[in-house]
Amino acid sequence: MKRVLFAWELGDGLGHVSRLLPIATVLKDNGVVCAFAVRNLIVPHSMIARAGFRVFQAPLVAPYAPPEVRDKVIASIGDVLATVGYIEPDKLTALTDGWAAIIDSFDPDLLIADYSPTAGLAAFGERPVVPIGDWFTLPPGNWSEFRTFKDAPNRVEPARLLETVQEVQRRRGKAVPDRVPALMHGARNFVVTIPELDPYHSFRENTESSPLRPLSAPATQEPVQDYFAYLSCGYAGTQKVLEALAASSWTGDLYLRDANTEIRTQWRKRGLTIHDAPQPMEQAVANARVVIHHGGNGTLEQVLAVGRPQCIVPRHFEQQKNGEYLGKLGSATVMKSSNRFQPEHIAEAVSAVLTQERFAANARIAAADLERRGPFNLLARITDYVLSTLNAR
Repeated sequence: MKRVLFAWELGDGLGHVSRLLPIATVLKDNGVVCAFAVRNLIVPHSMIARAGFRVFQAPLVAPYAPPEVRDKVIASIGDVLATVGYIEPDKLTALTDGWAAIIDSFDPDLLIADYSPTAGLAAFGERPVVPIGDWFTLPPGNWSEFRTFKDAPNRVEPARLLETVQEVQRRRGKAVPDRVPALMHGARNFVVTIPELDPYHSFRENTESSPLRPLSAPATQEPVQDYFAYLSCGYAGTQKVLEALAASSWTGDLYLRDANTEIRTQWRKRGLTIHDAPQPMEQAVANARVVIHHGGNGTLEQVLAVGRPQCIVPRHFEQQKNGEYLGKLGSATVMKSSNRFQPEHIAEAVSAVLTQERFAANARIAAADLERRGPFNLLARITDYVLSTLNAR
């Protein structure tokens, strides 16, 4: 039987596993044995195990910027890699060997990698890799080096990253890549988002861009409450959002990712309705006049499709850029990811959406446009490609 390993190395949240799991399910239904190697065992474990897949702990990457680059702005994916070992041959060798041990143990015929450059390095030249991701986690692999996405120089010269990668491969006696972006390219790759959310769309080769599955239809019901919020407890700005909601007269509910019972109880005493588990997103979004979240691609697309305005509270640059796209559509208010905002700024942003009809009108227009362009189904394209590749081996 053919075997596929799903890899998730960098990033956080449920989004990476959420887009890998449907692919694994289709492959499993077609007789492929699948397993996962994930960055965070705890958060997605029940989802993966419930679906019947083995789960490995991926080599744990602890971001750390060396002193000479610590105070500089991260301006490219290359700078992200510099903070997780790509300018330290000993560290990157350890991480690559860790991935190689998992790969050799499971012995897959193919890897599907989401934001997993070191898994790509461990498999380079030996096993086919199919990268998937969004614009930030999957930059064009045909570039000679990672380009900056900010008006700032790279923290680290791209040549230094390449020198480290090549040194690691020479130590391991393995194939040596001629450029670092090749680790995130593969023979074919897939960007799991609408092209408008991919600023690199025109630069890509051997790539398809689309939502993974057909998006929800625009809501036909009227909202029954003011807000639904999907937030991370691990983000410092989340407490400011909760303060604003608790002090308001708005009706609504929320899911607080990574929160324990004590934290949920604390906010329930302040009058908030907090669910213990994630809610069915389509209905939760349709119920609300505004959806408050961090700006992850999956959530953003779901809310766009249903046709509800959004209030984006970004945790990092990628989500800030996603929010800017919504801002251009006129269907959202967007906080700054610097976390300098206060509860009163959140209250103003949410209030603007609730009181100004243009936000709801623009959200309905955007939803109708997505419905006209659909149905999207990148899942079928990915699984067809993977199955044909497996059958040819």
